[in-house]
Amino acid sequence: MNKDYTQDLIKVVKEDTNPALGCTEPVAVAFAAAVAADHTDGELKSLEVLVSKNIYKNGKSVLIPHTGKCGLDLAAAVGFVGGNSEEEFMVLRSVEPSDLKGAEELLSKGIVKLGYKQDTPDVYVSIVAEANNKVEIILKDAHTHIHKIIVDDEVLYEGESSTSEKTSKEFLKDLTFKAIREMIESIPIEELDFIMDGVEMNIAAAEAGLEGGVGLSIGKKLSEIEASGLIAMDAGTRSRILTAAAADMRMGGGECPIMTSGGSGNQGLGVILPVYVVAEEKGLEEDRLTRGVFFAHAINEYVKIYSGKLSGMCGCAIGAGIGATAGITWMLGGDDTQIAGSANNMFANISGMLCDGAKDTCSLKLATSAAEAVLSAYLSLNGVLVSPKVGVIGENIEQTIKNIGKLAHQGFKNVDDTMLEIIDN
Repeated sequence: MNKDYTQDLIKVVKEDTNPALGCTEPVAVAFAAAVAADHTDGELKSLEVLVSKNIYKNGKSVLIPHTGKCGLDLAAAVGFVGGNSEEEFMVLRSVEPSDLKGAEELLSKGIVKLGYKQDTPDVYVSIVAEANNKVEIILKDAHTHIHKIIVDDEVLYEGESSTSEKTSKEFLKDLTFKAIREMIESIPIEELDFIMDGVEMNIAAAEAGLEGGVGLSIGKKLSEIEASGLIAMDAGTRSRILTAAAADMRMGGGECPIMTSGGSGNQGLGVILPVYVVAEEKGLEEDRLTRGVFFAHAINEYVKIYSGKLSGMCGCAIGAGIGATAGITWMLGGDDTQIAGSANNMFANISGMLCDGAKDTCSLKLATSAAEAVLSAYLSLNGVLVSPKVGVIGENIEQTIKNIGKLAHQGFKNVDDTMLEIIDN
């Protein structure tokens, strides 16, 4: 092992854990539109928005903060009128009612045109704004990565190549779960100060969701069901409730920021909250929690280098849930066999969960992933390890994750097309 990989791992996790307001797919569109607005001269005549199939699917039905409505065309209009491009994931934080009114006027005039484009990276947004000048913005590979800014056919800015982010993370493929575990144990704790910021932020989001009135209020309703005695409170149930509540807040257009994981807000909730719940229940020290959450983030990144940022498979199940169960198992003293075993338990259980777009029912999927992450860890710690080389499970955890990547890119290749057909109908 090259010791430099430890700093690379910290860098990758740190770059992909950011405060975000709203679902990151419409936020990506709003951000690109806000960048376009920065370079547009005069009154807007047209705003053409083209996105990848994944962005289209994930952004179609989720509520946008400060609007109470959904739609990628609205996200583009609001981002253009009132977004602050310097805030990136928090681009919509400063949106006022007057900005929403201005955005709706653009939509009513037919100025905003939305479509999706074939054969693009999973994360792709193109904005073309026509006014006194013509501005084209291309965002690709990551939700806030501007690839090109073109004004009147002149390239003002060109970012790194479309493979730059993948290349920067390619070292992850050289690692094993054991190697990552050894890294997280050796990192000076002060280098992980940023981790607790995410824990506190996502707990606050869960508490806001428990008040109800946003999304489907699944977290609040589960809490009421527990209080009535119909279900018992344990770490799995509490993880289910808190994660659902935070997702209710986020998917319901709430105005409480959350901390992402791997560039995904929902995955940030699914990675952090179950690990936090178990640490709190067991009375673990903050240092142990910090390393456990960092481990969970790192494993989420490890899975996504194979599965991709977006696919037809639910990232909360195959990425965040895997990270959380690994972090929990490690925190509770599990060895490498048990850590890998808990992850394989998860893959054998819910790896077939579909992604049918970002929306309020994501709370259900997140709640399931969070609860199963706890149970998979407890099962592994108590000697239940699924058999190797059966179904999707490989001869080791690394091979299992490669199998999941193959499923995401080959087995689920046409799922998004079918899902888009269903959604559009």
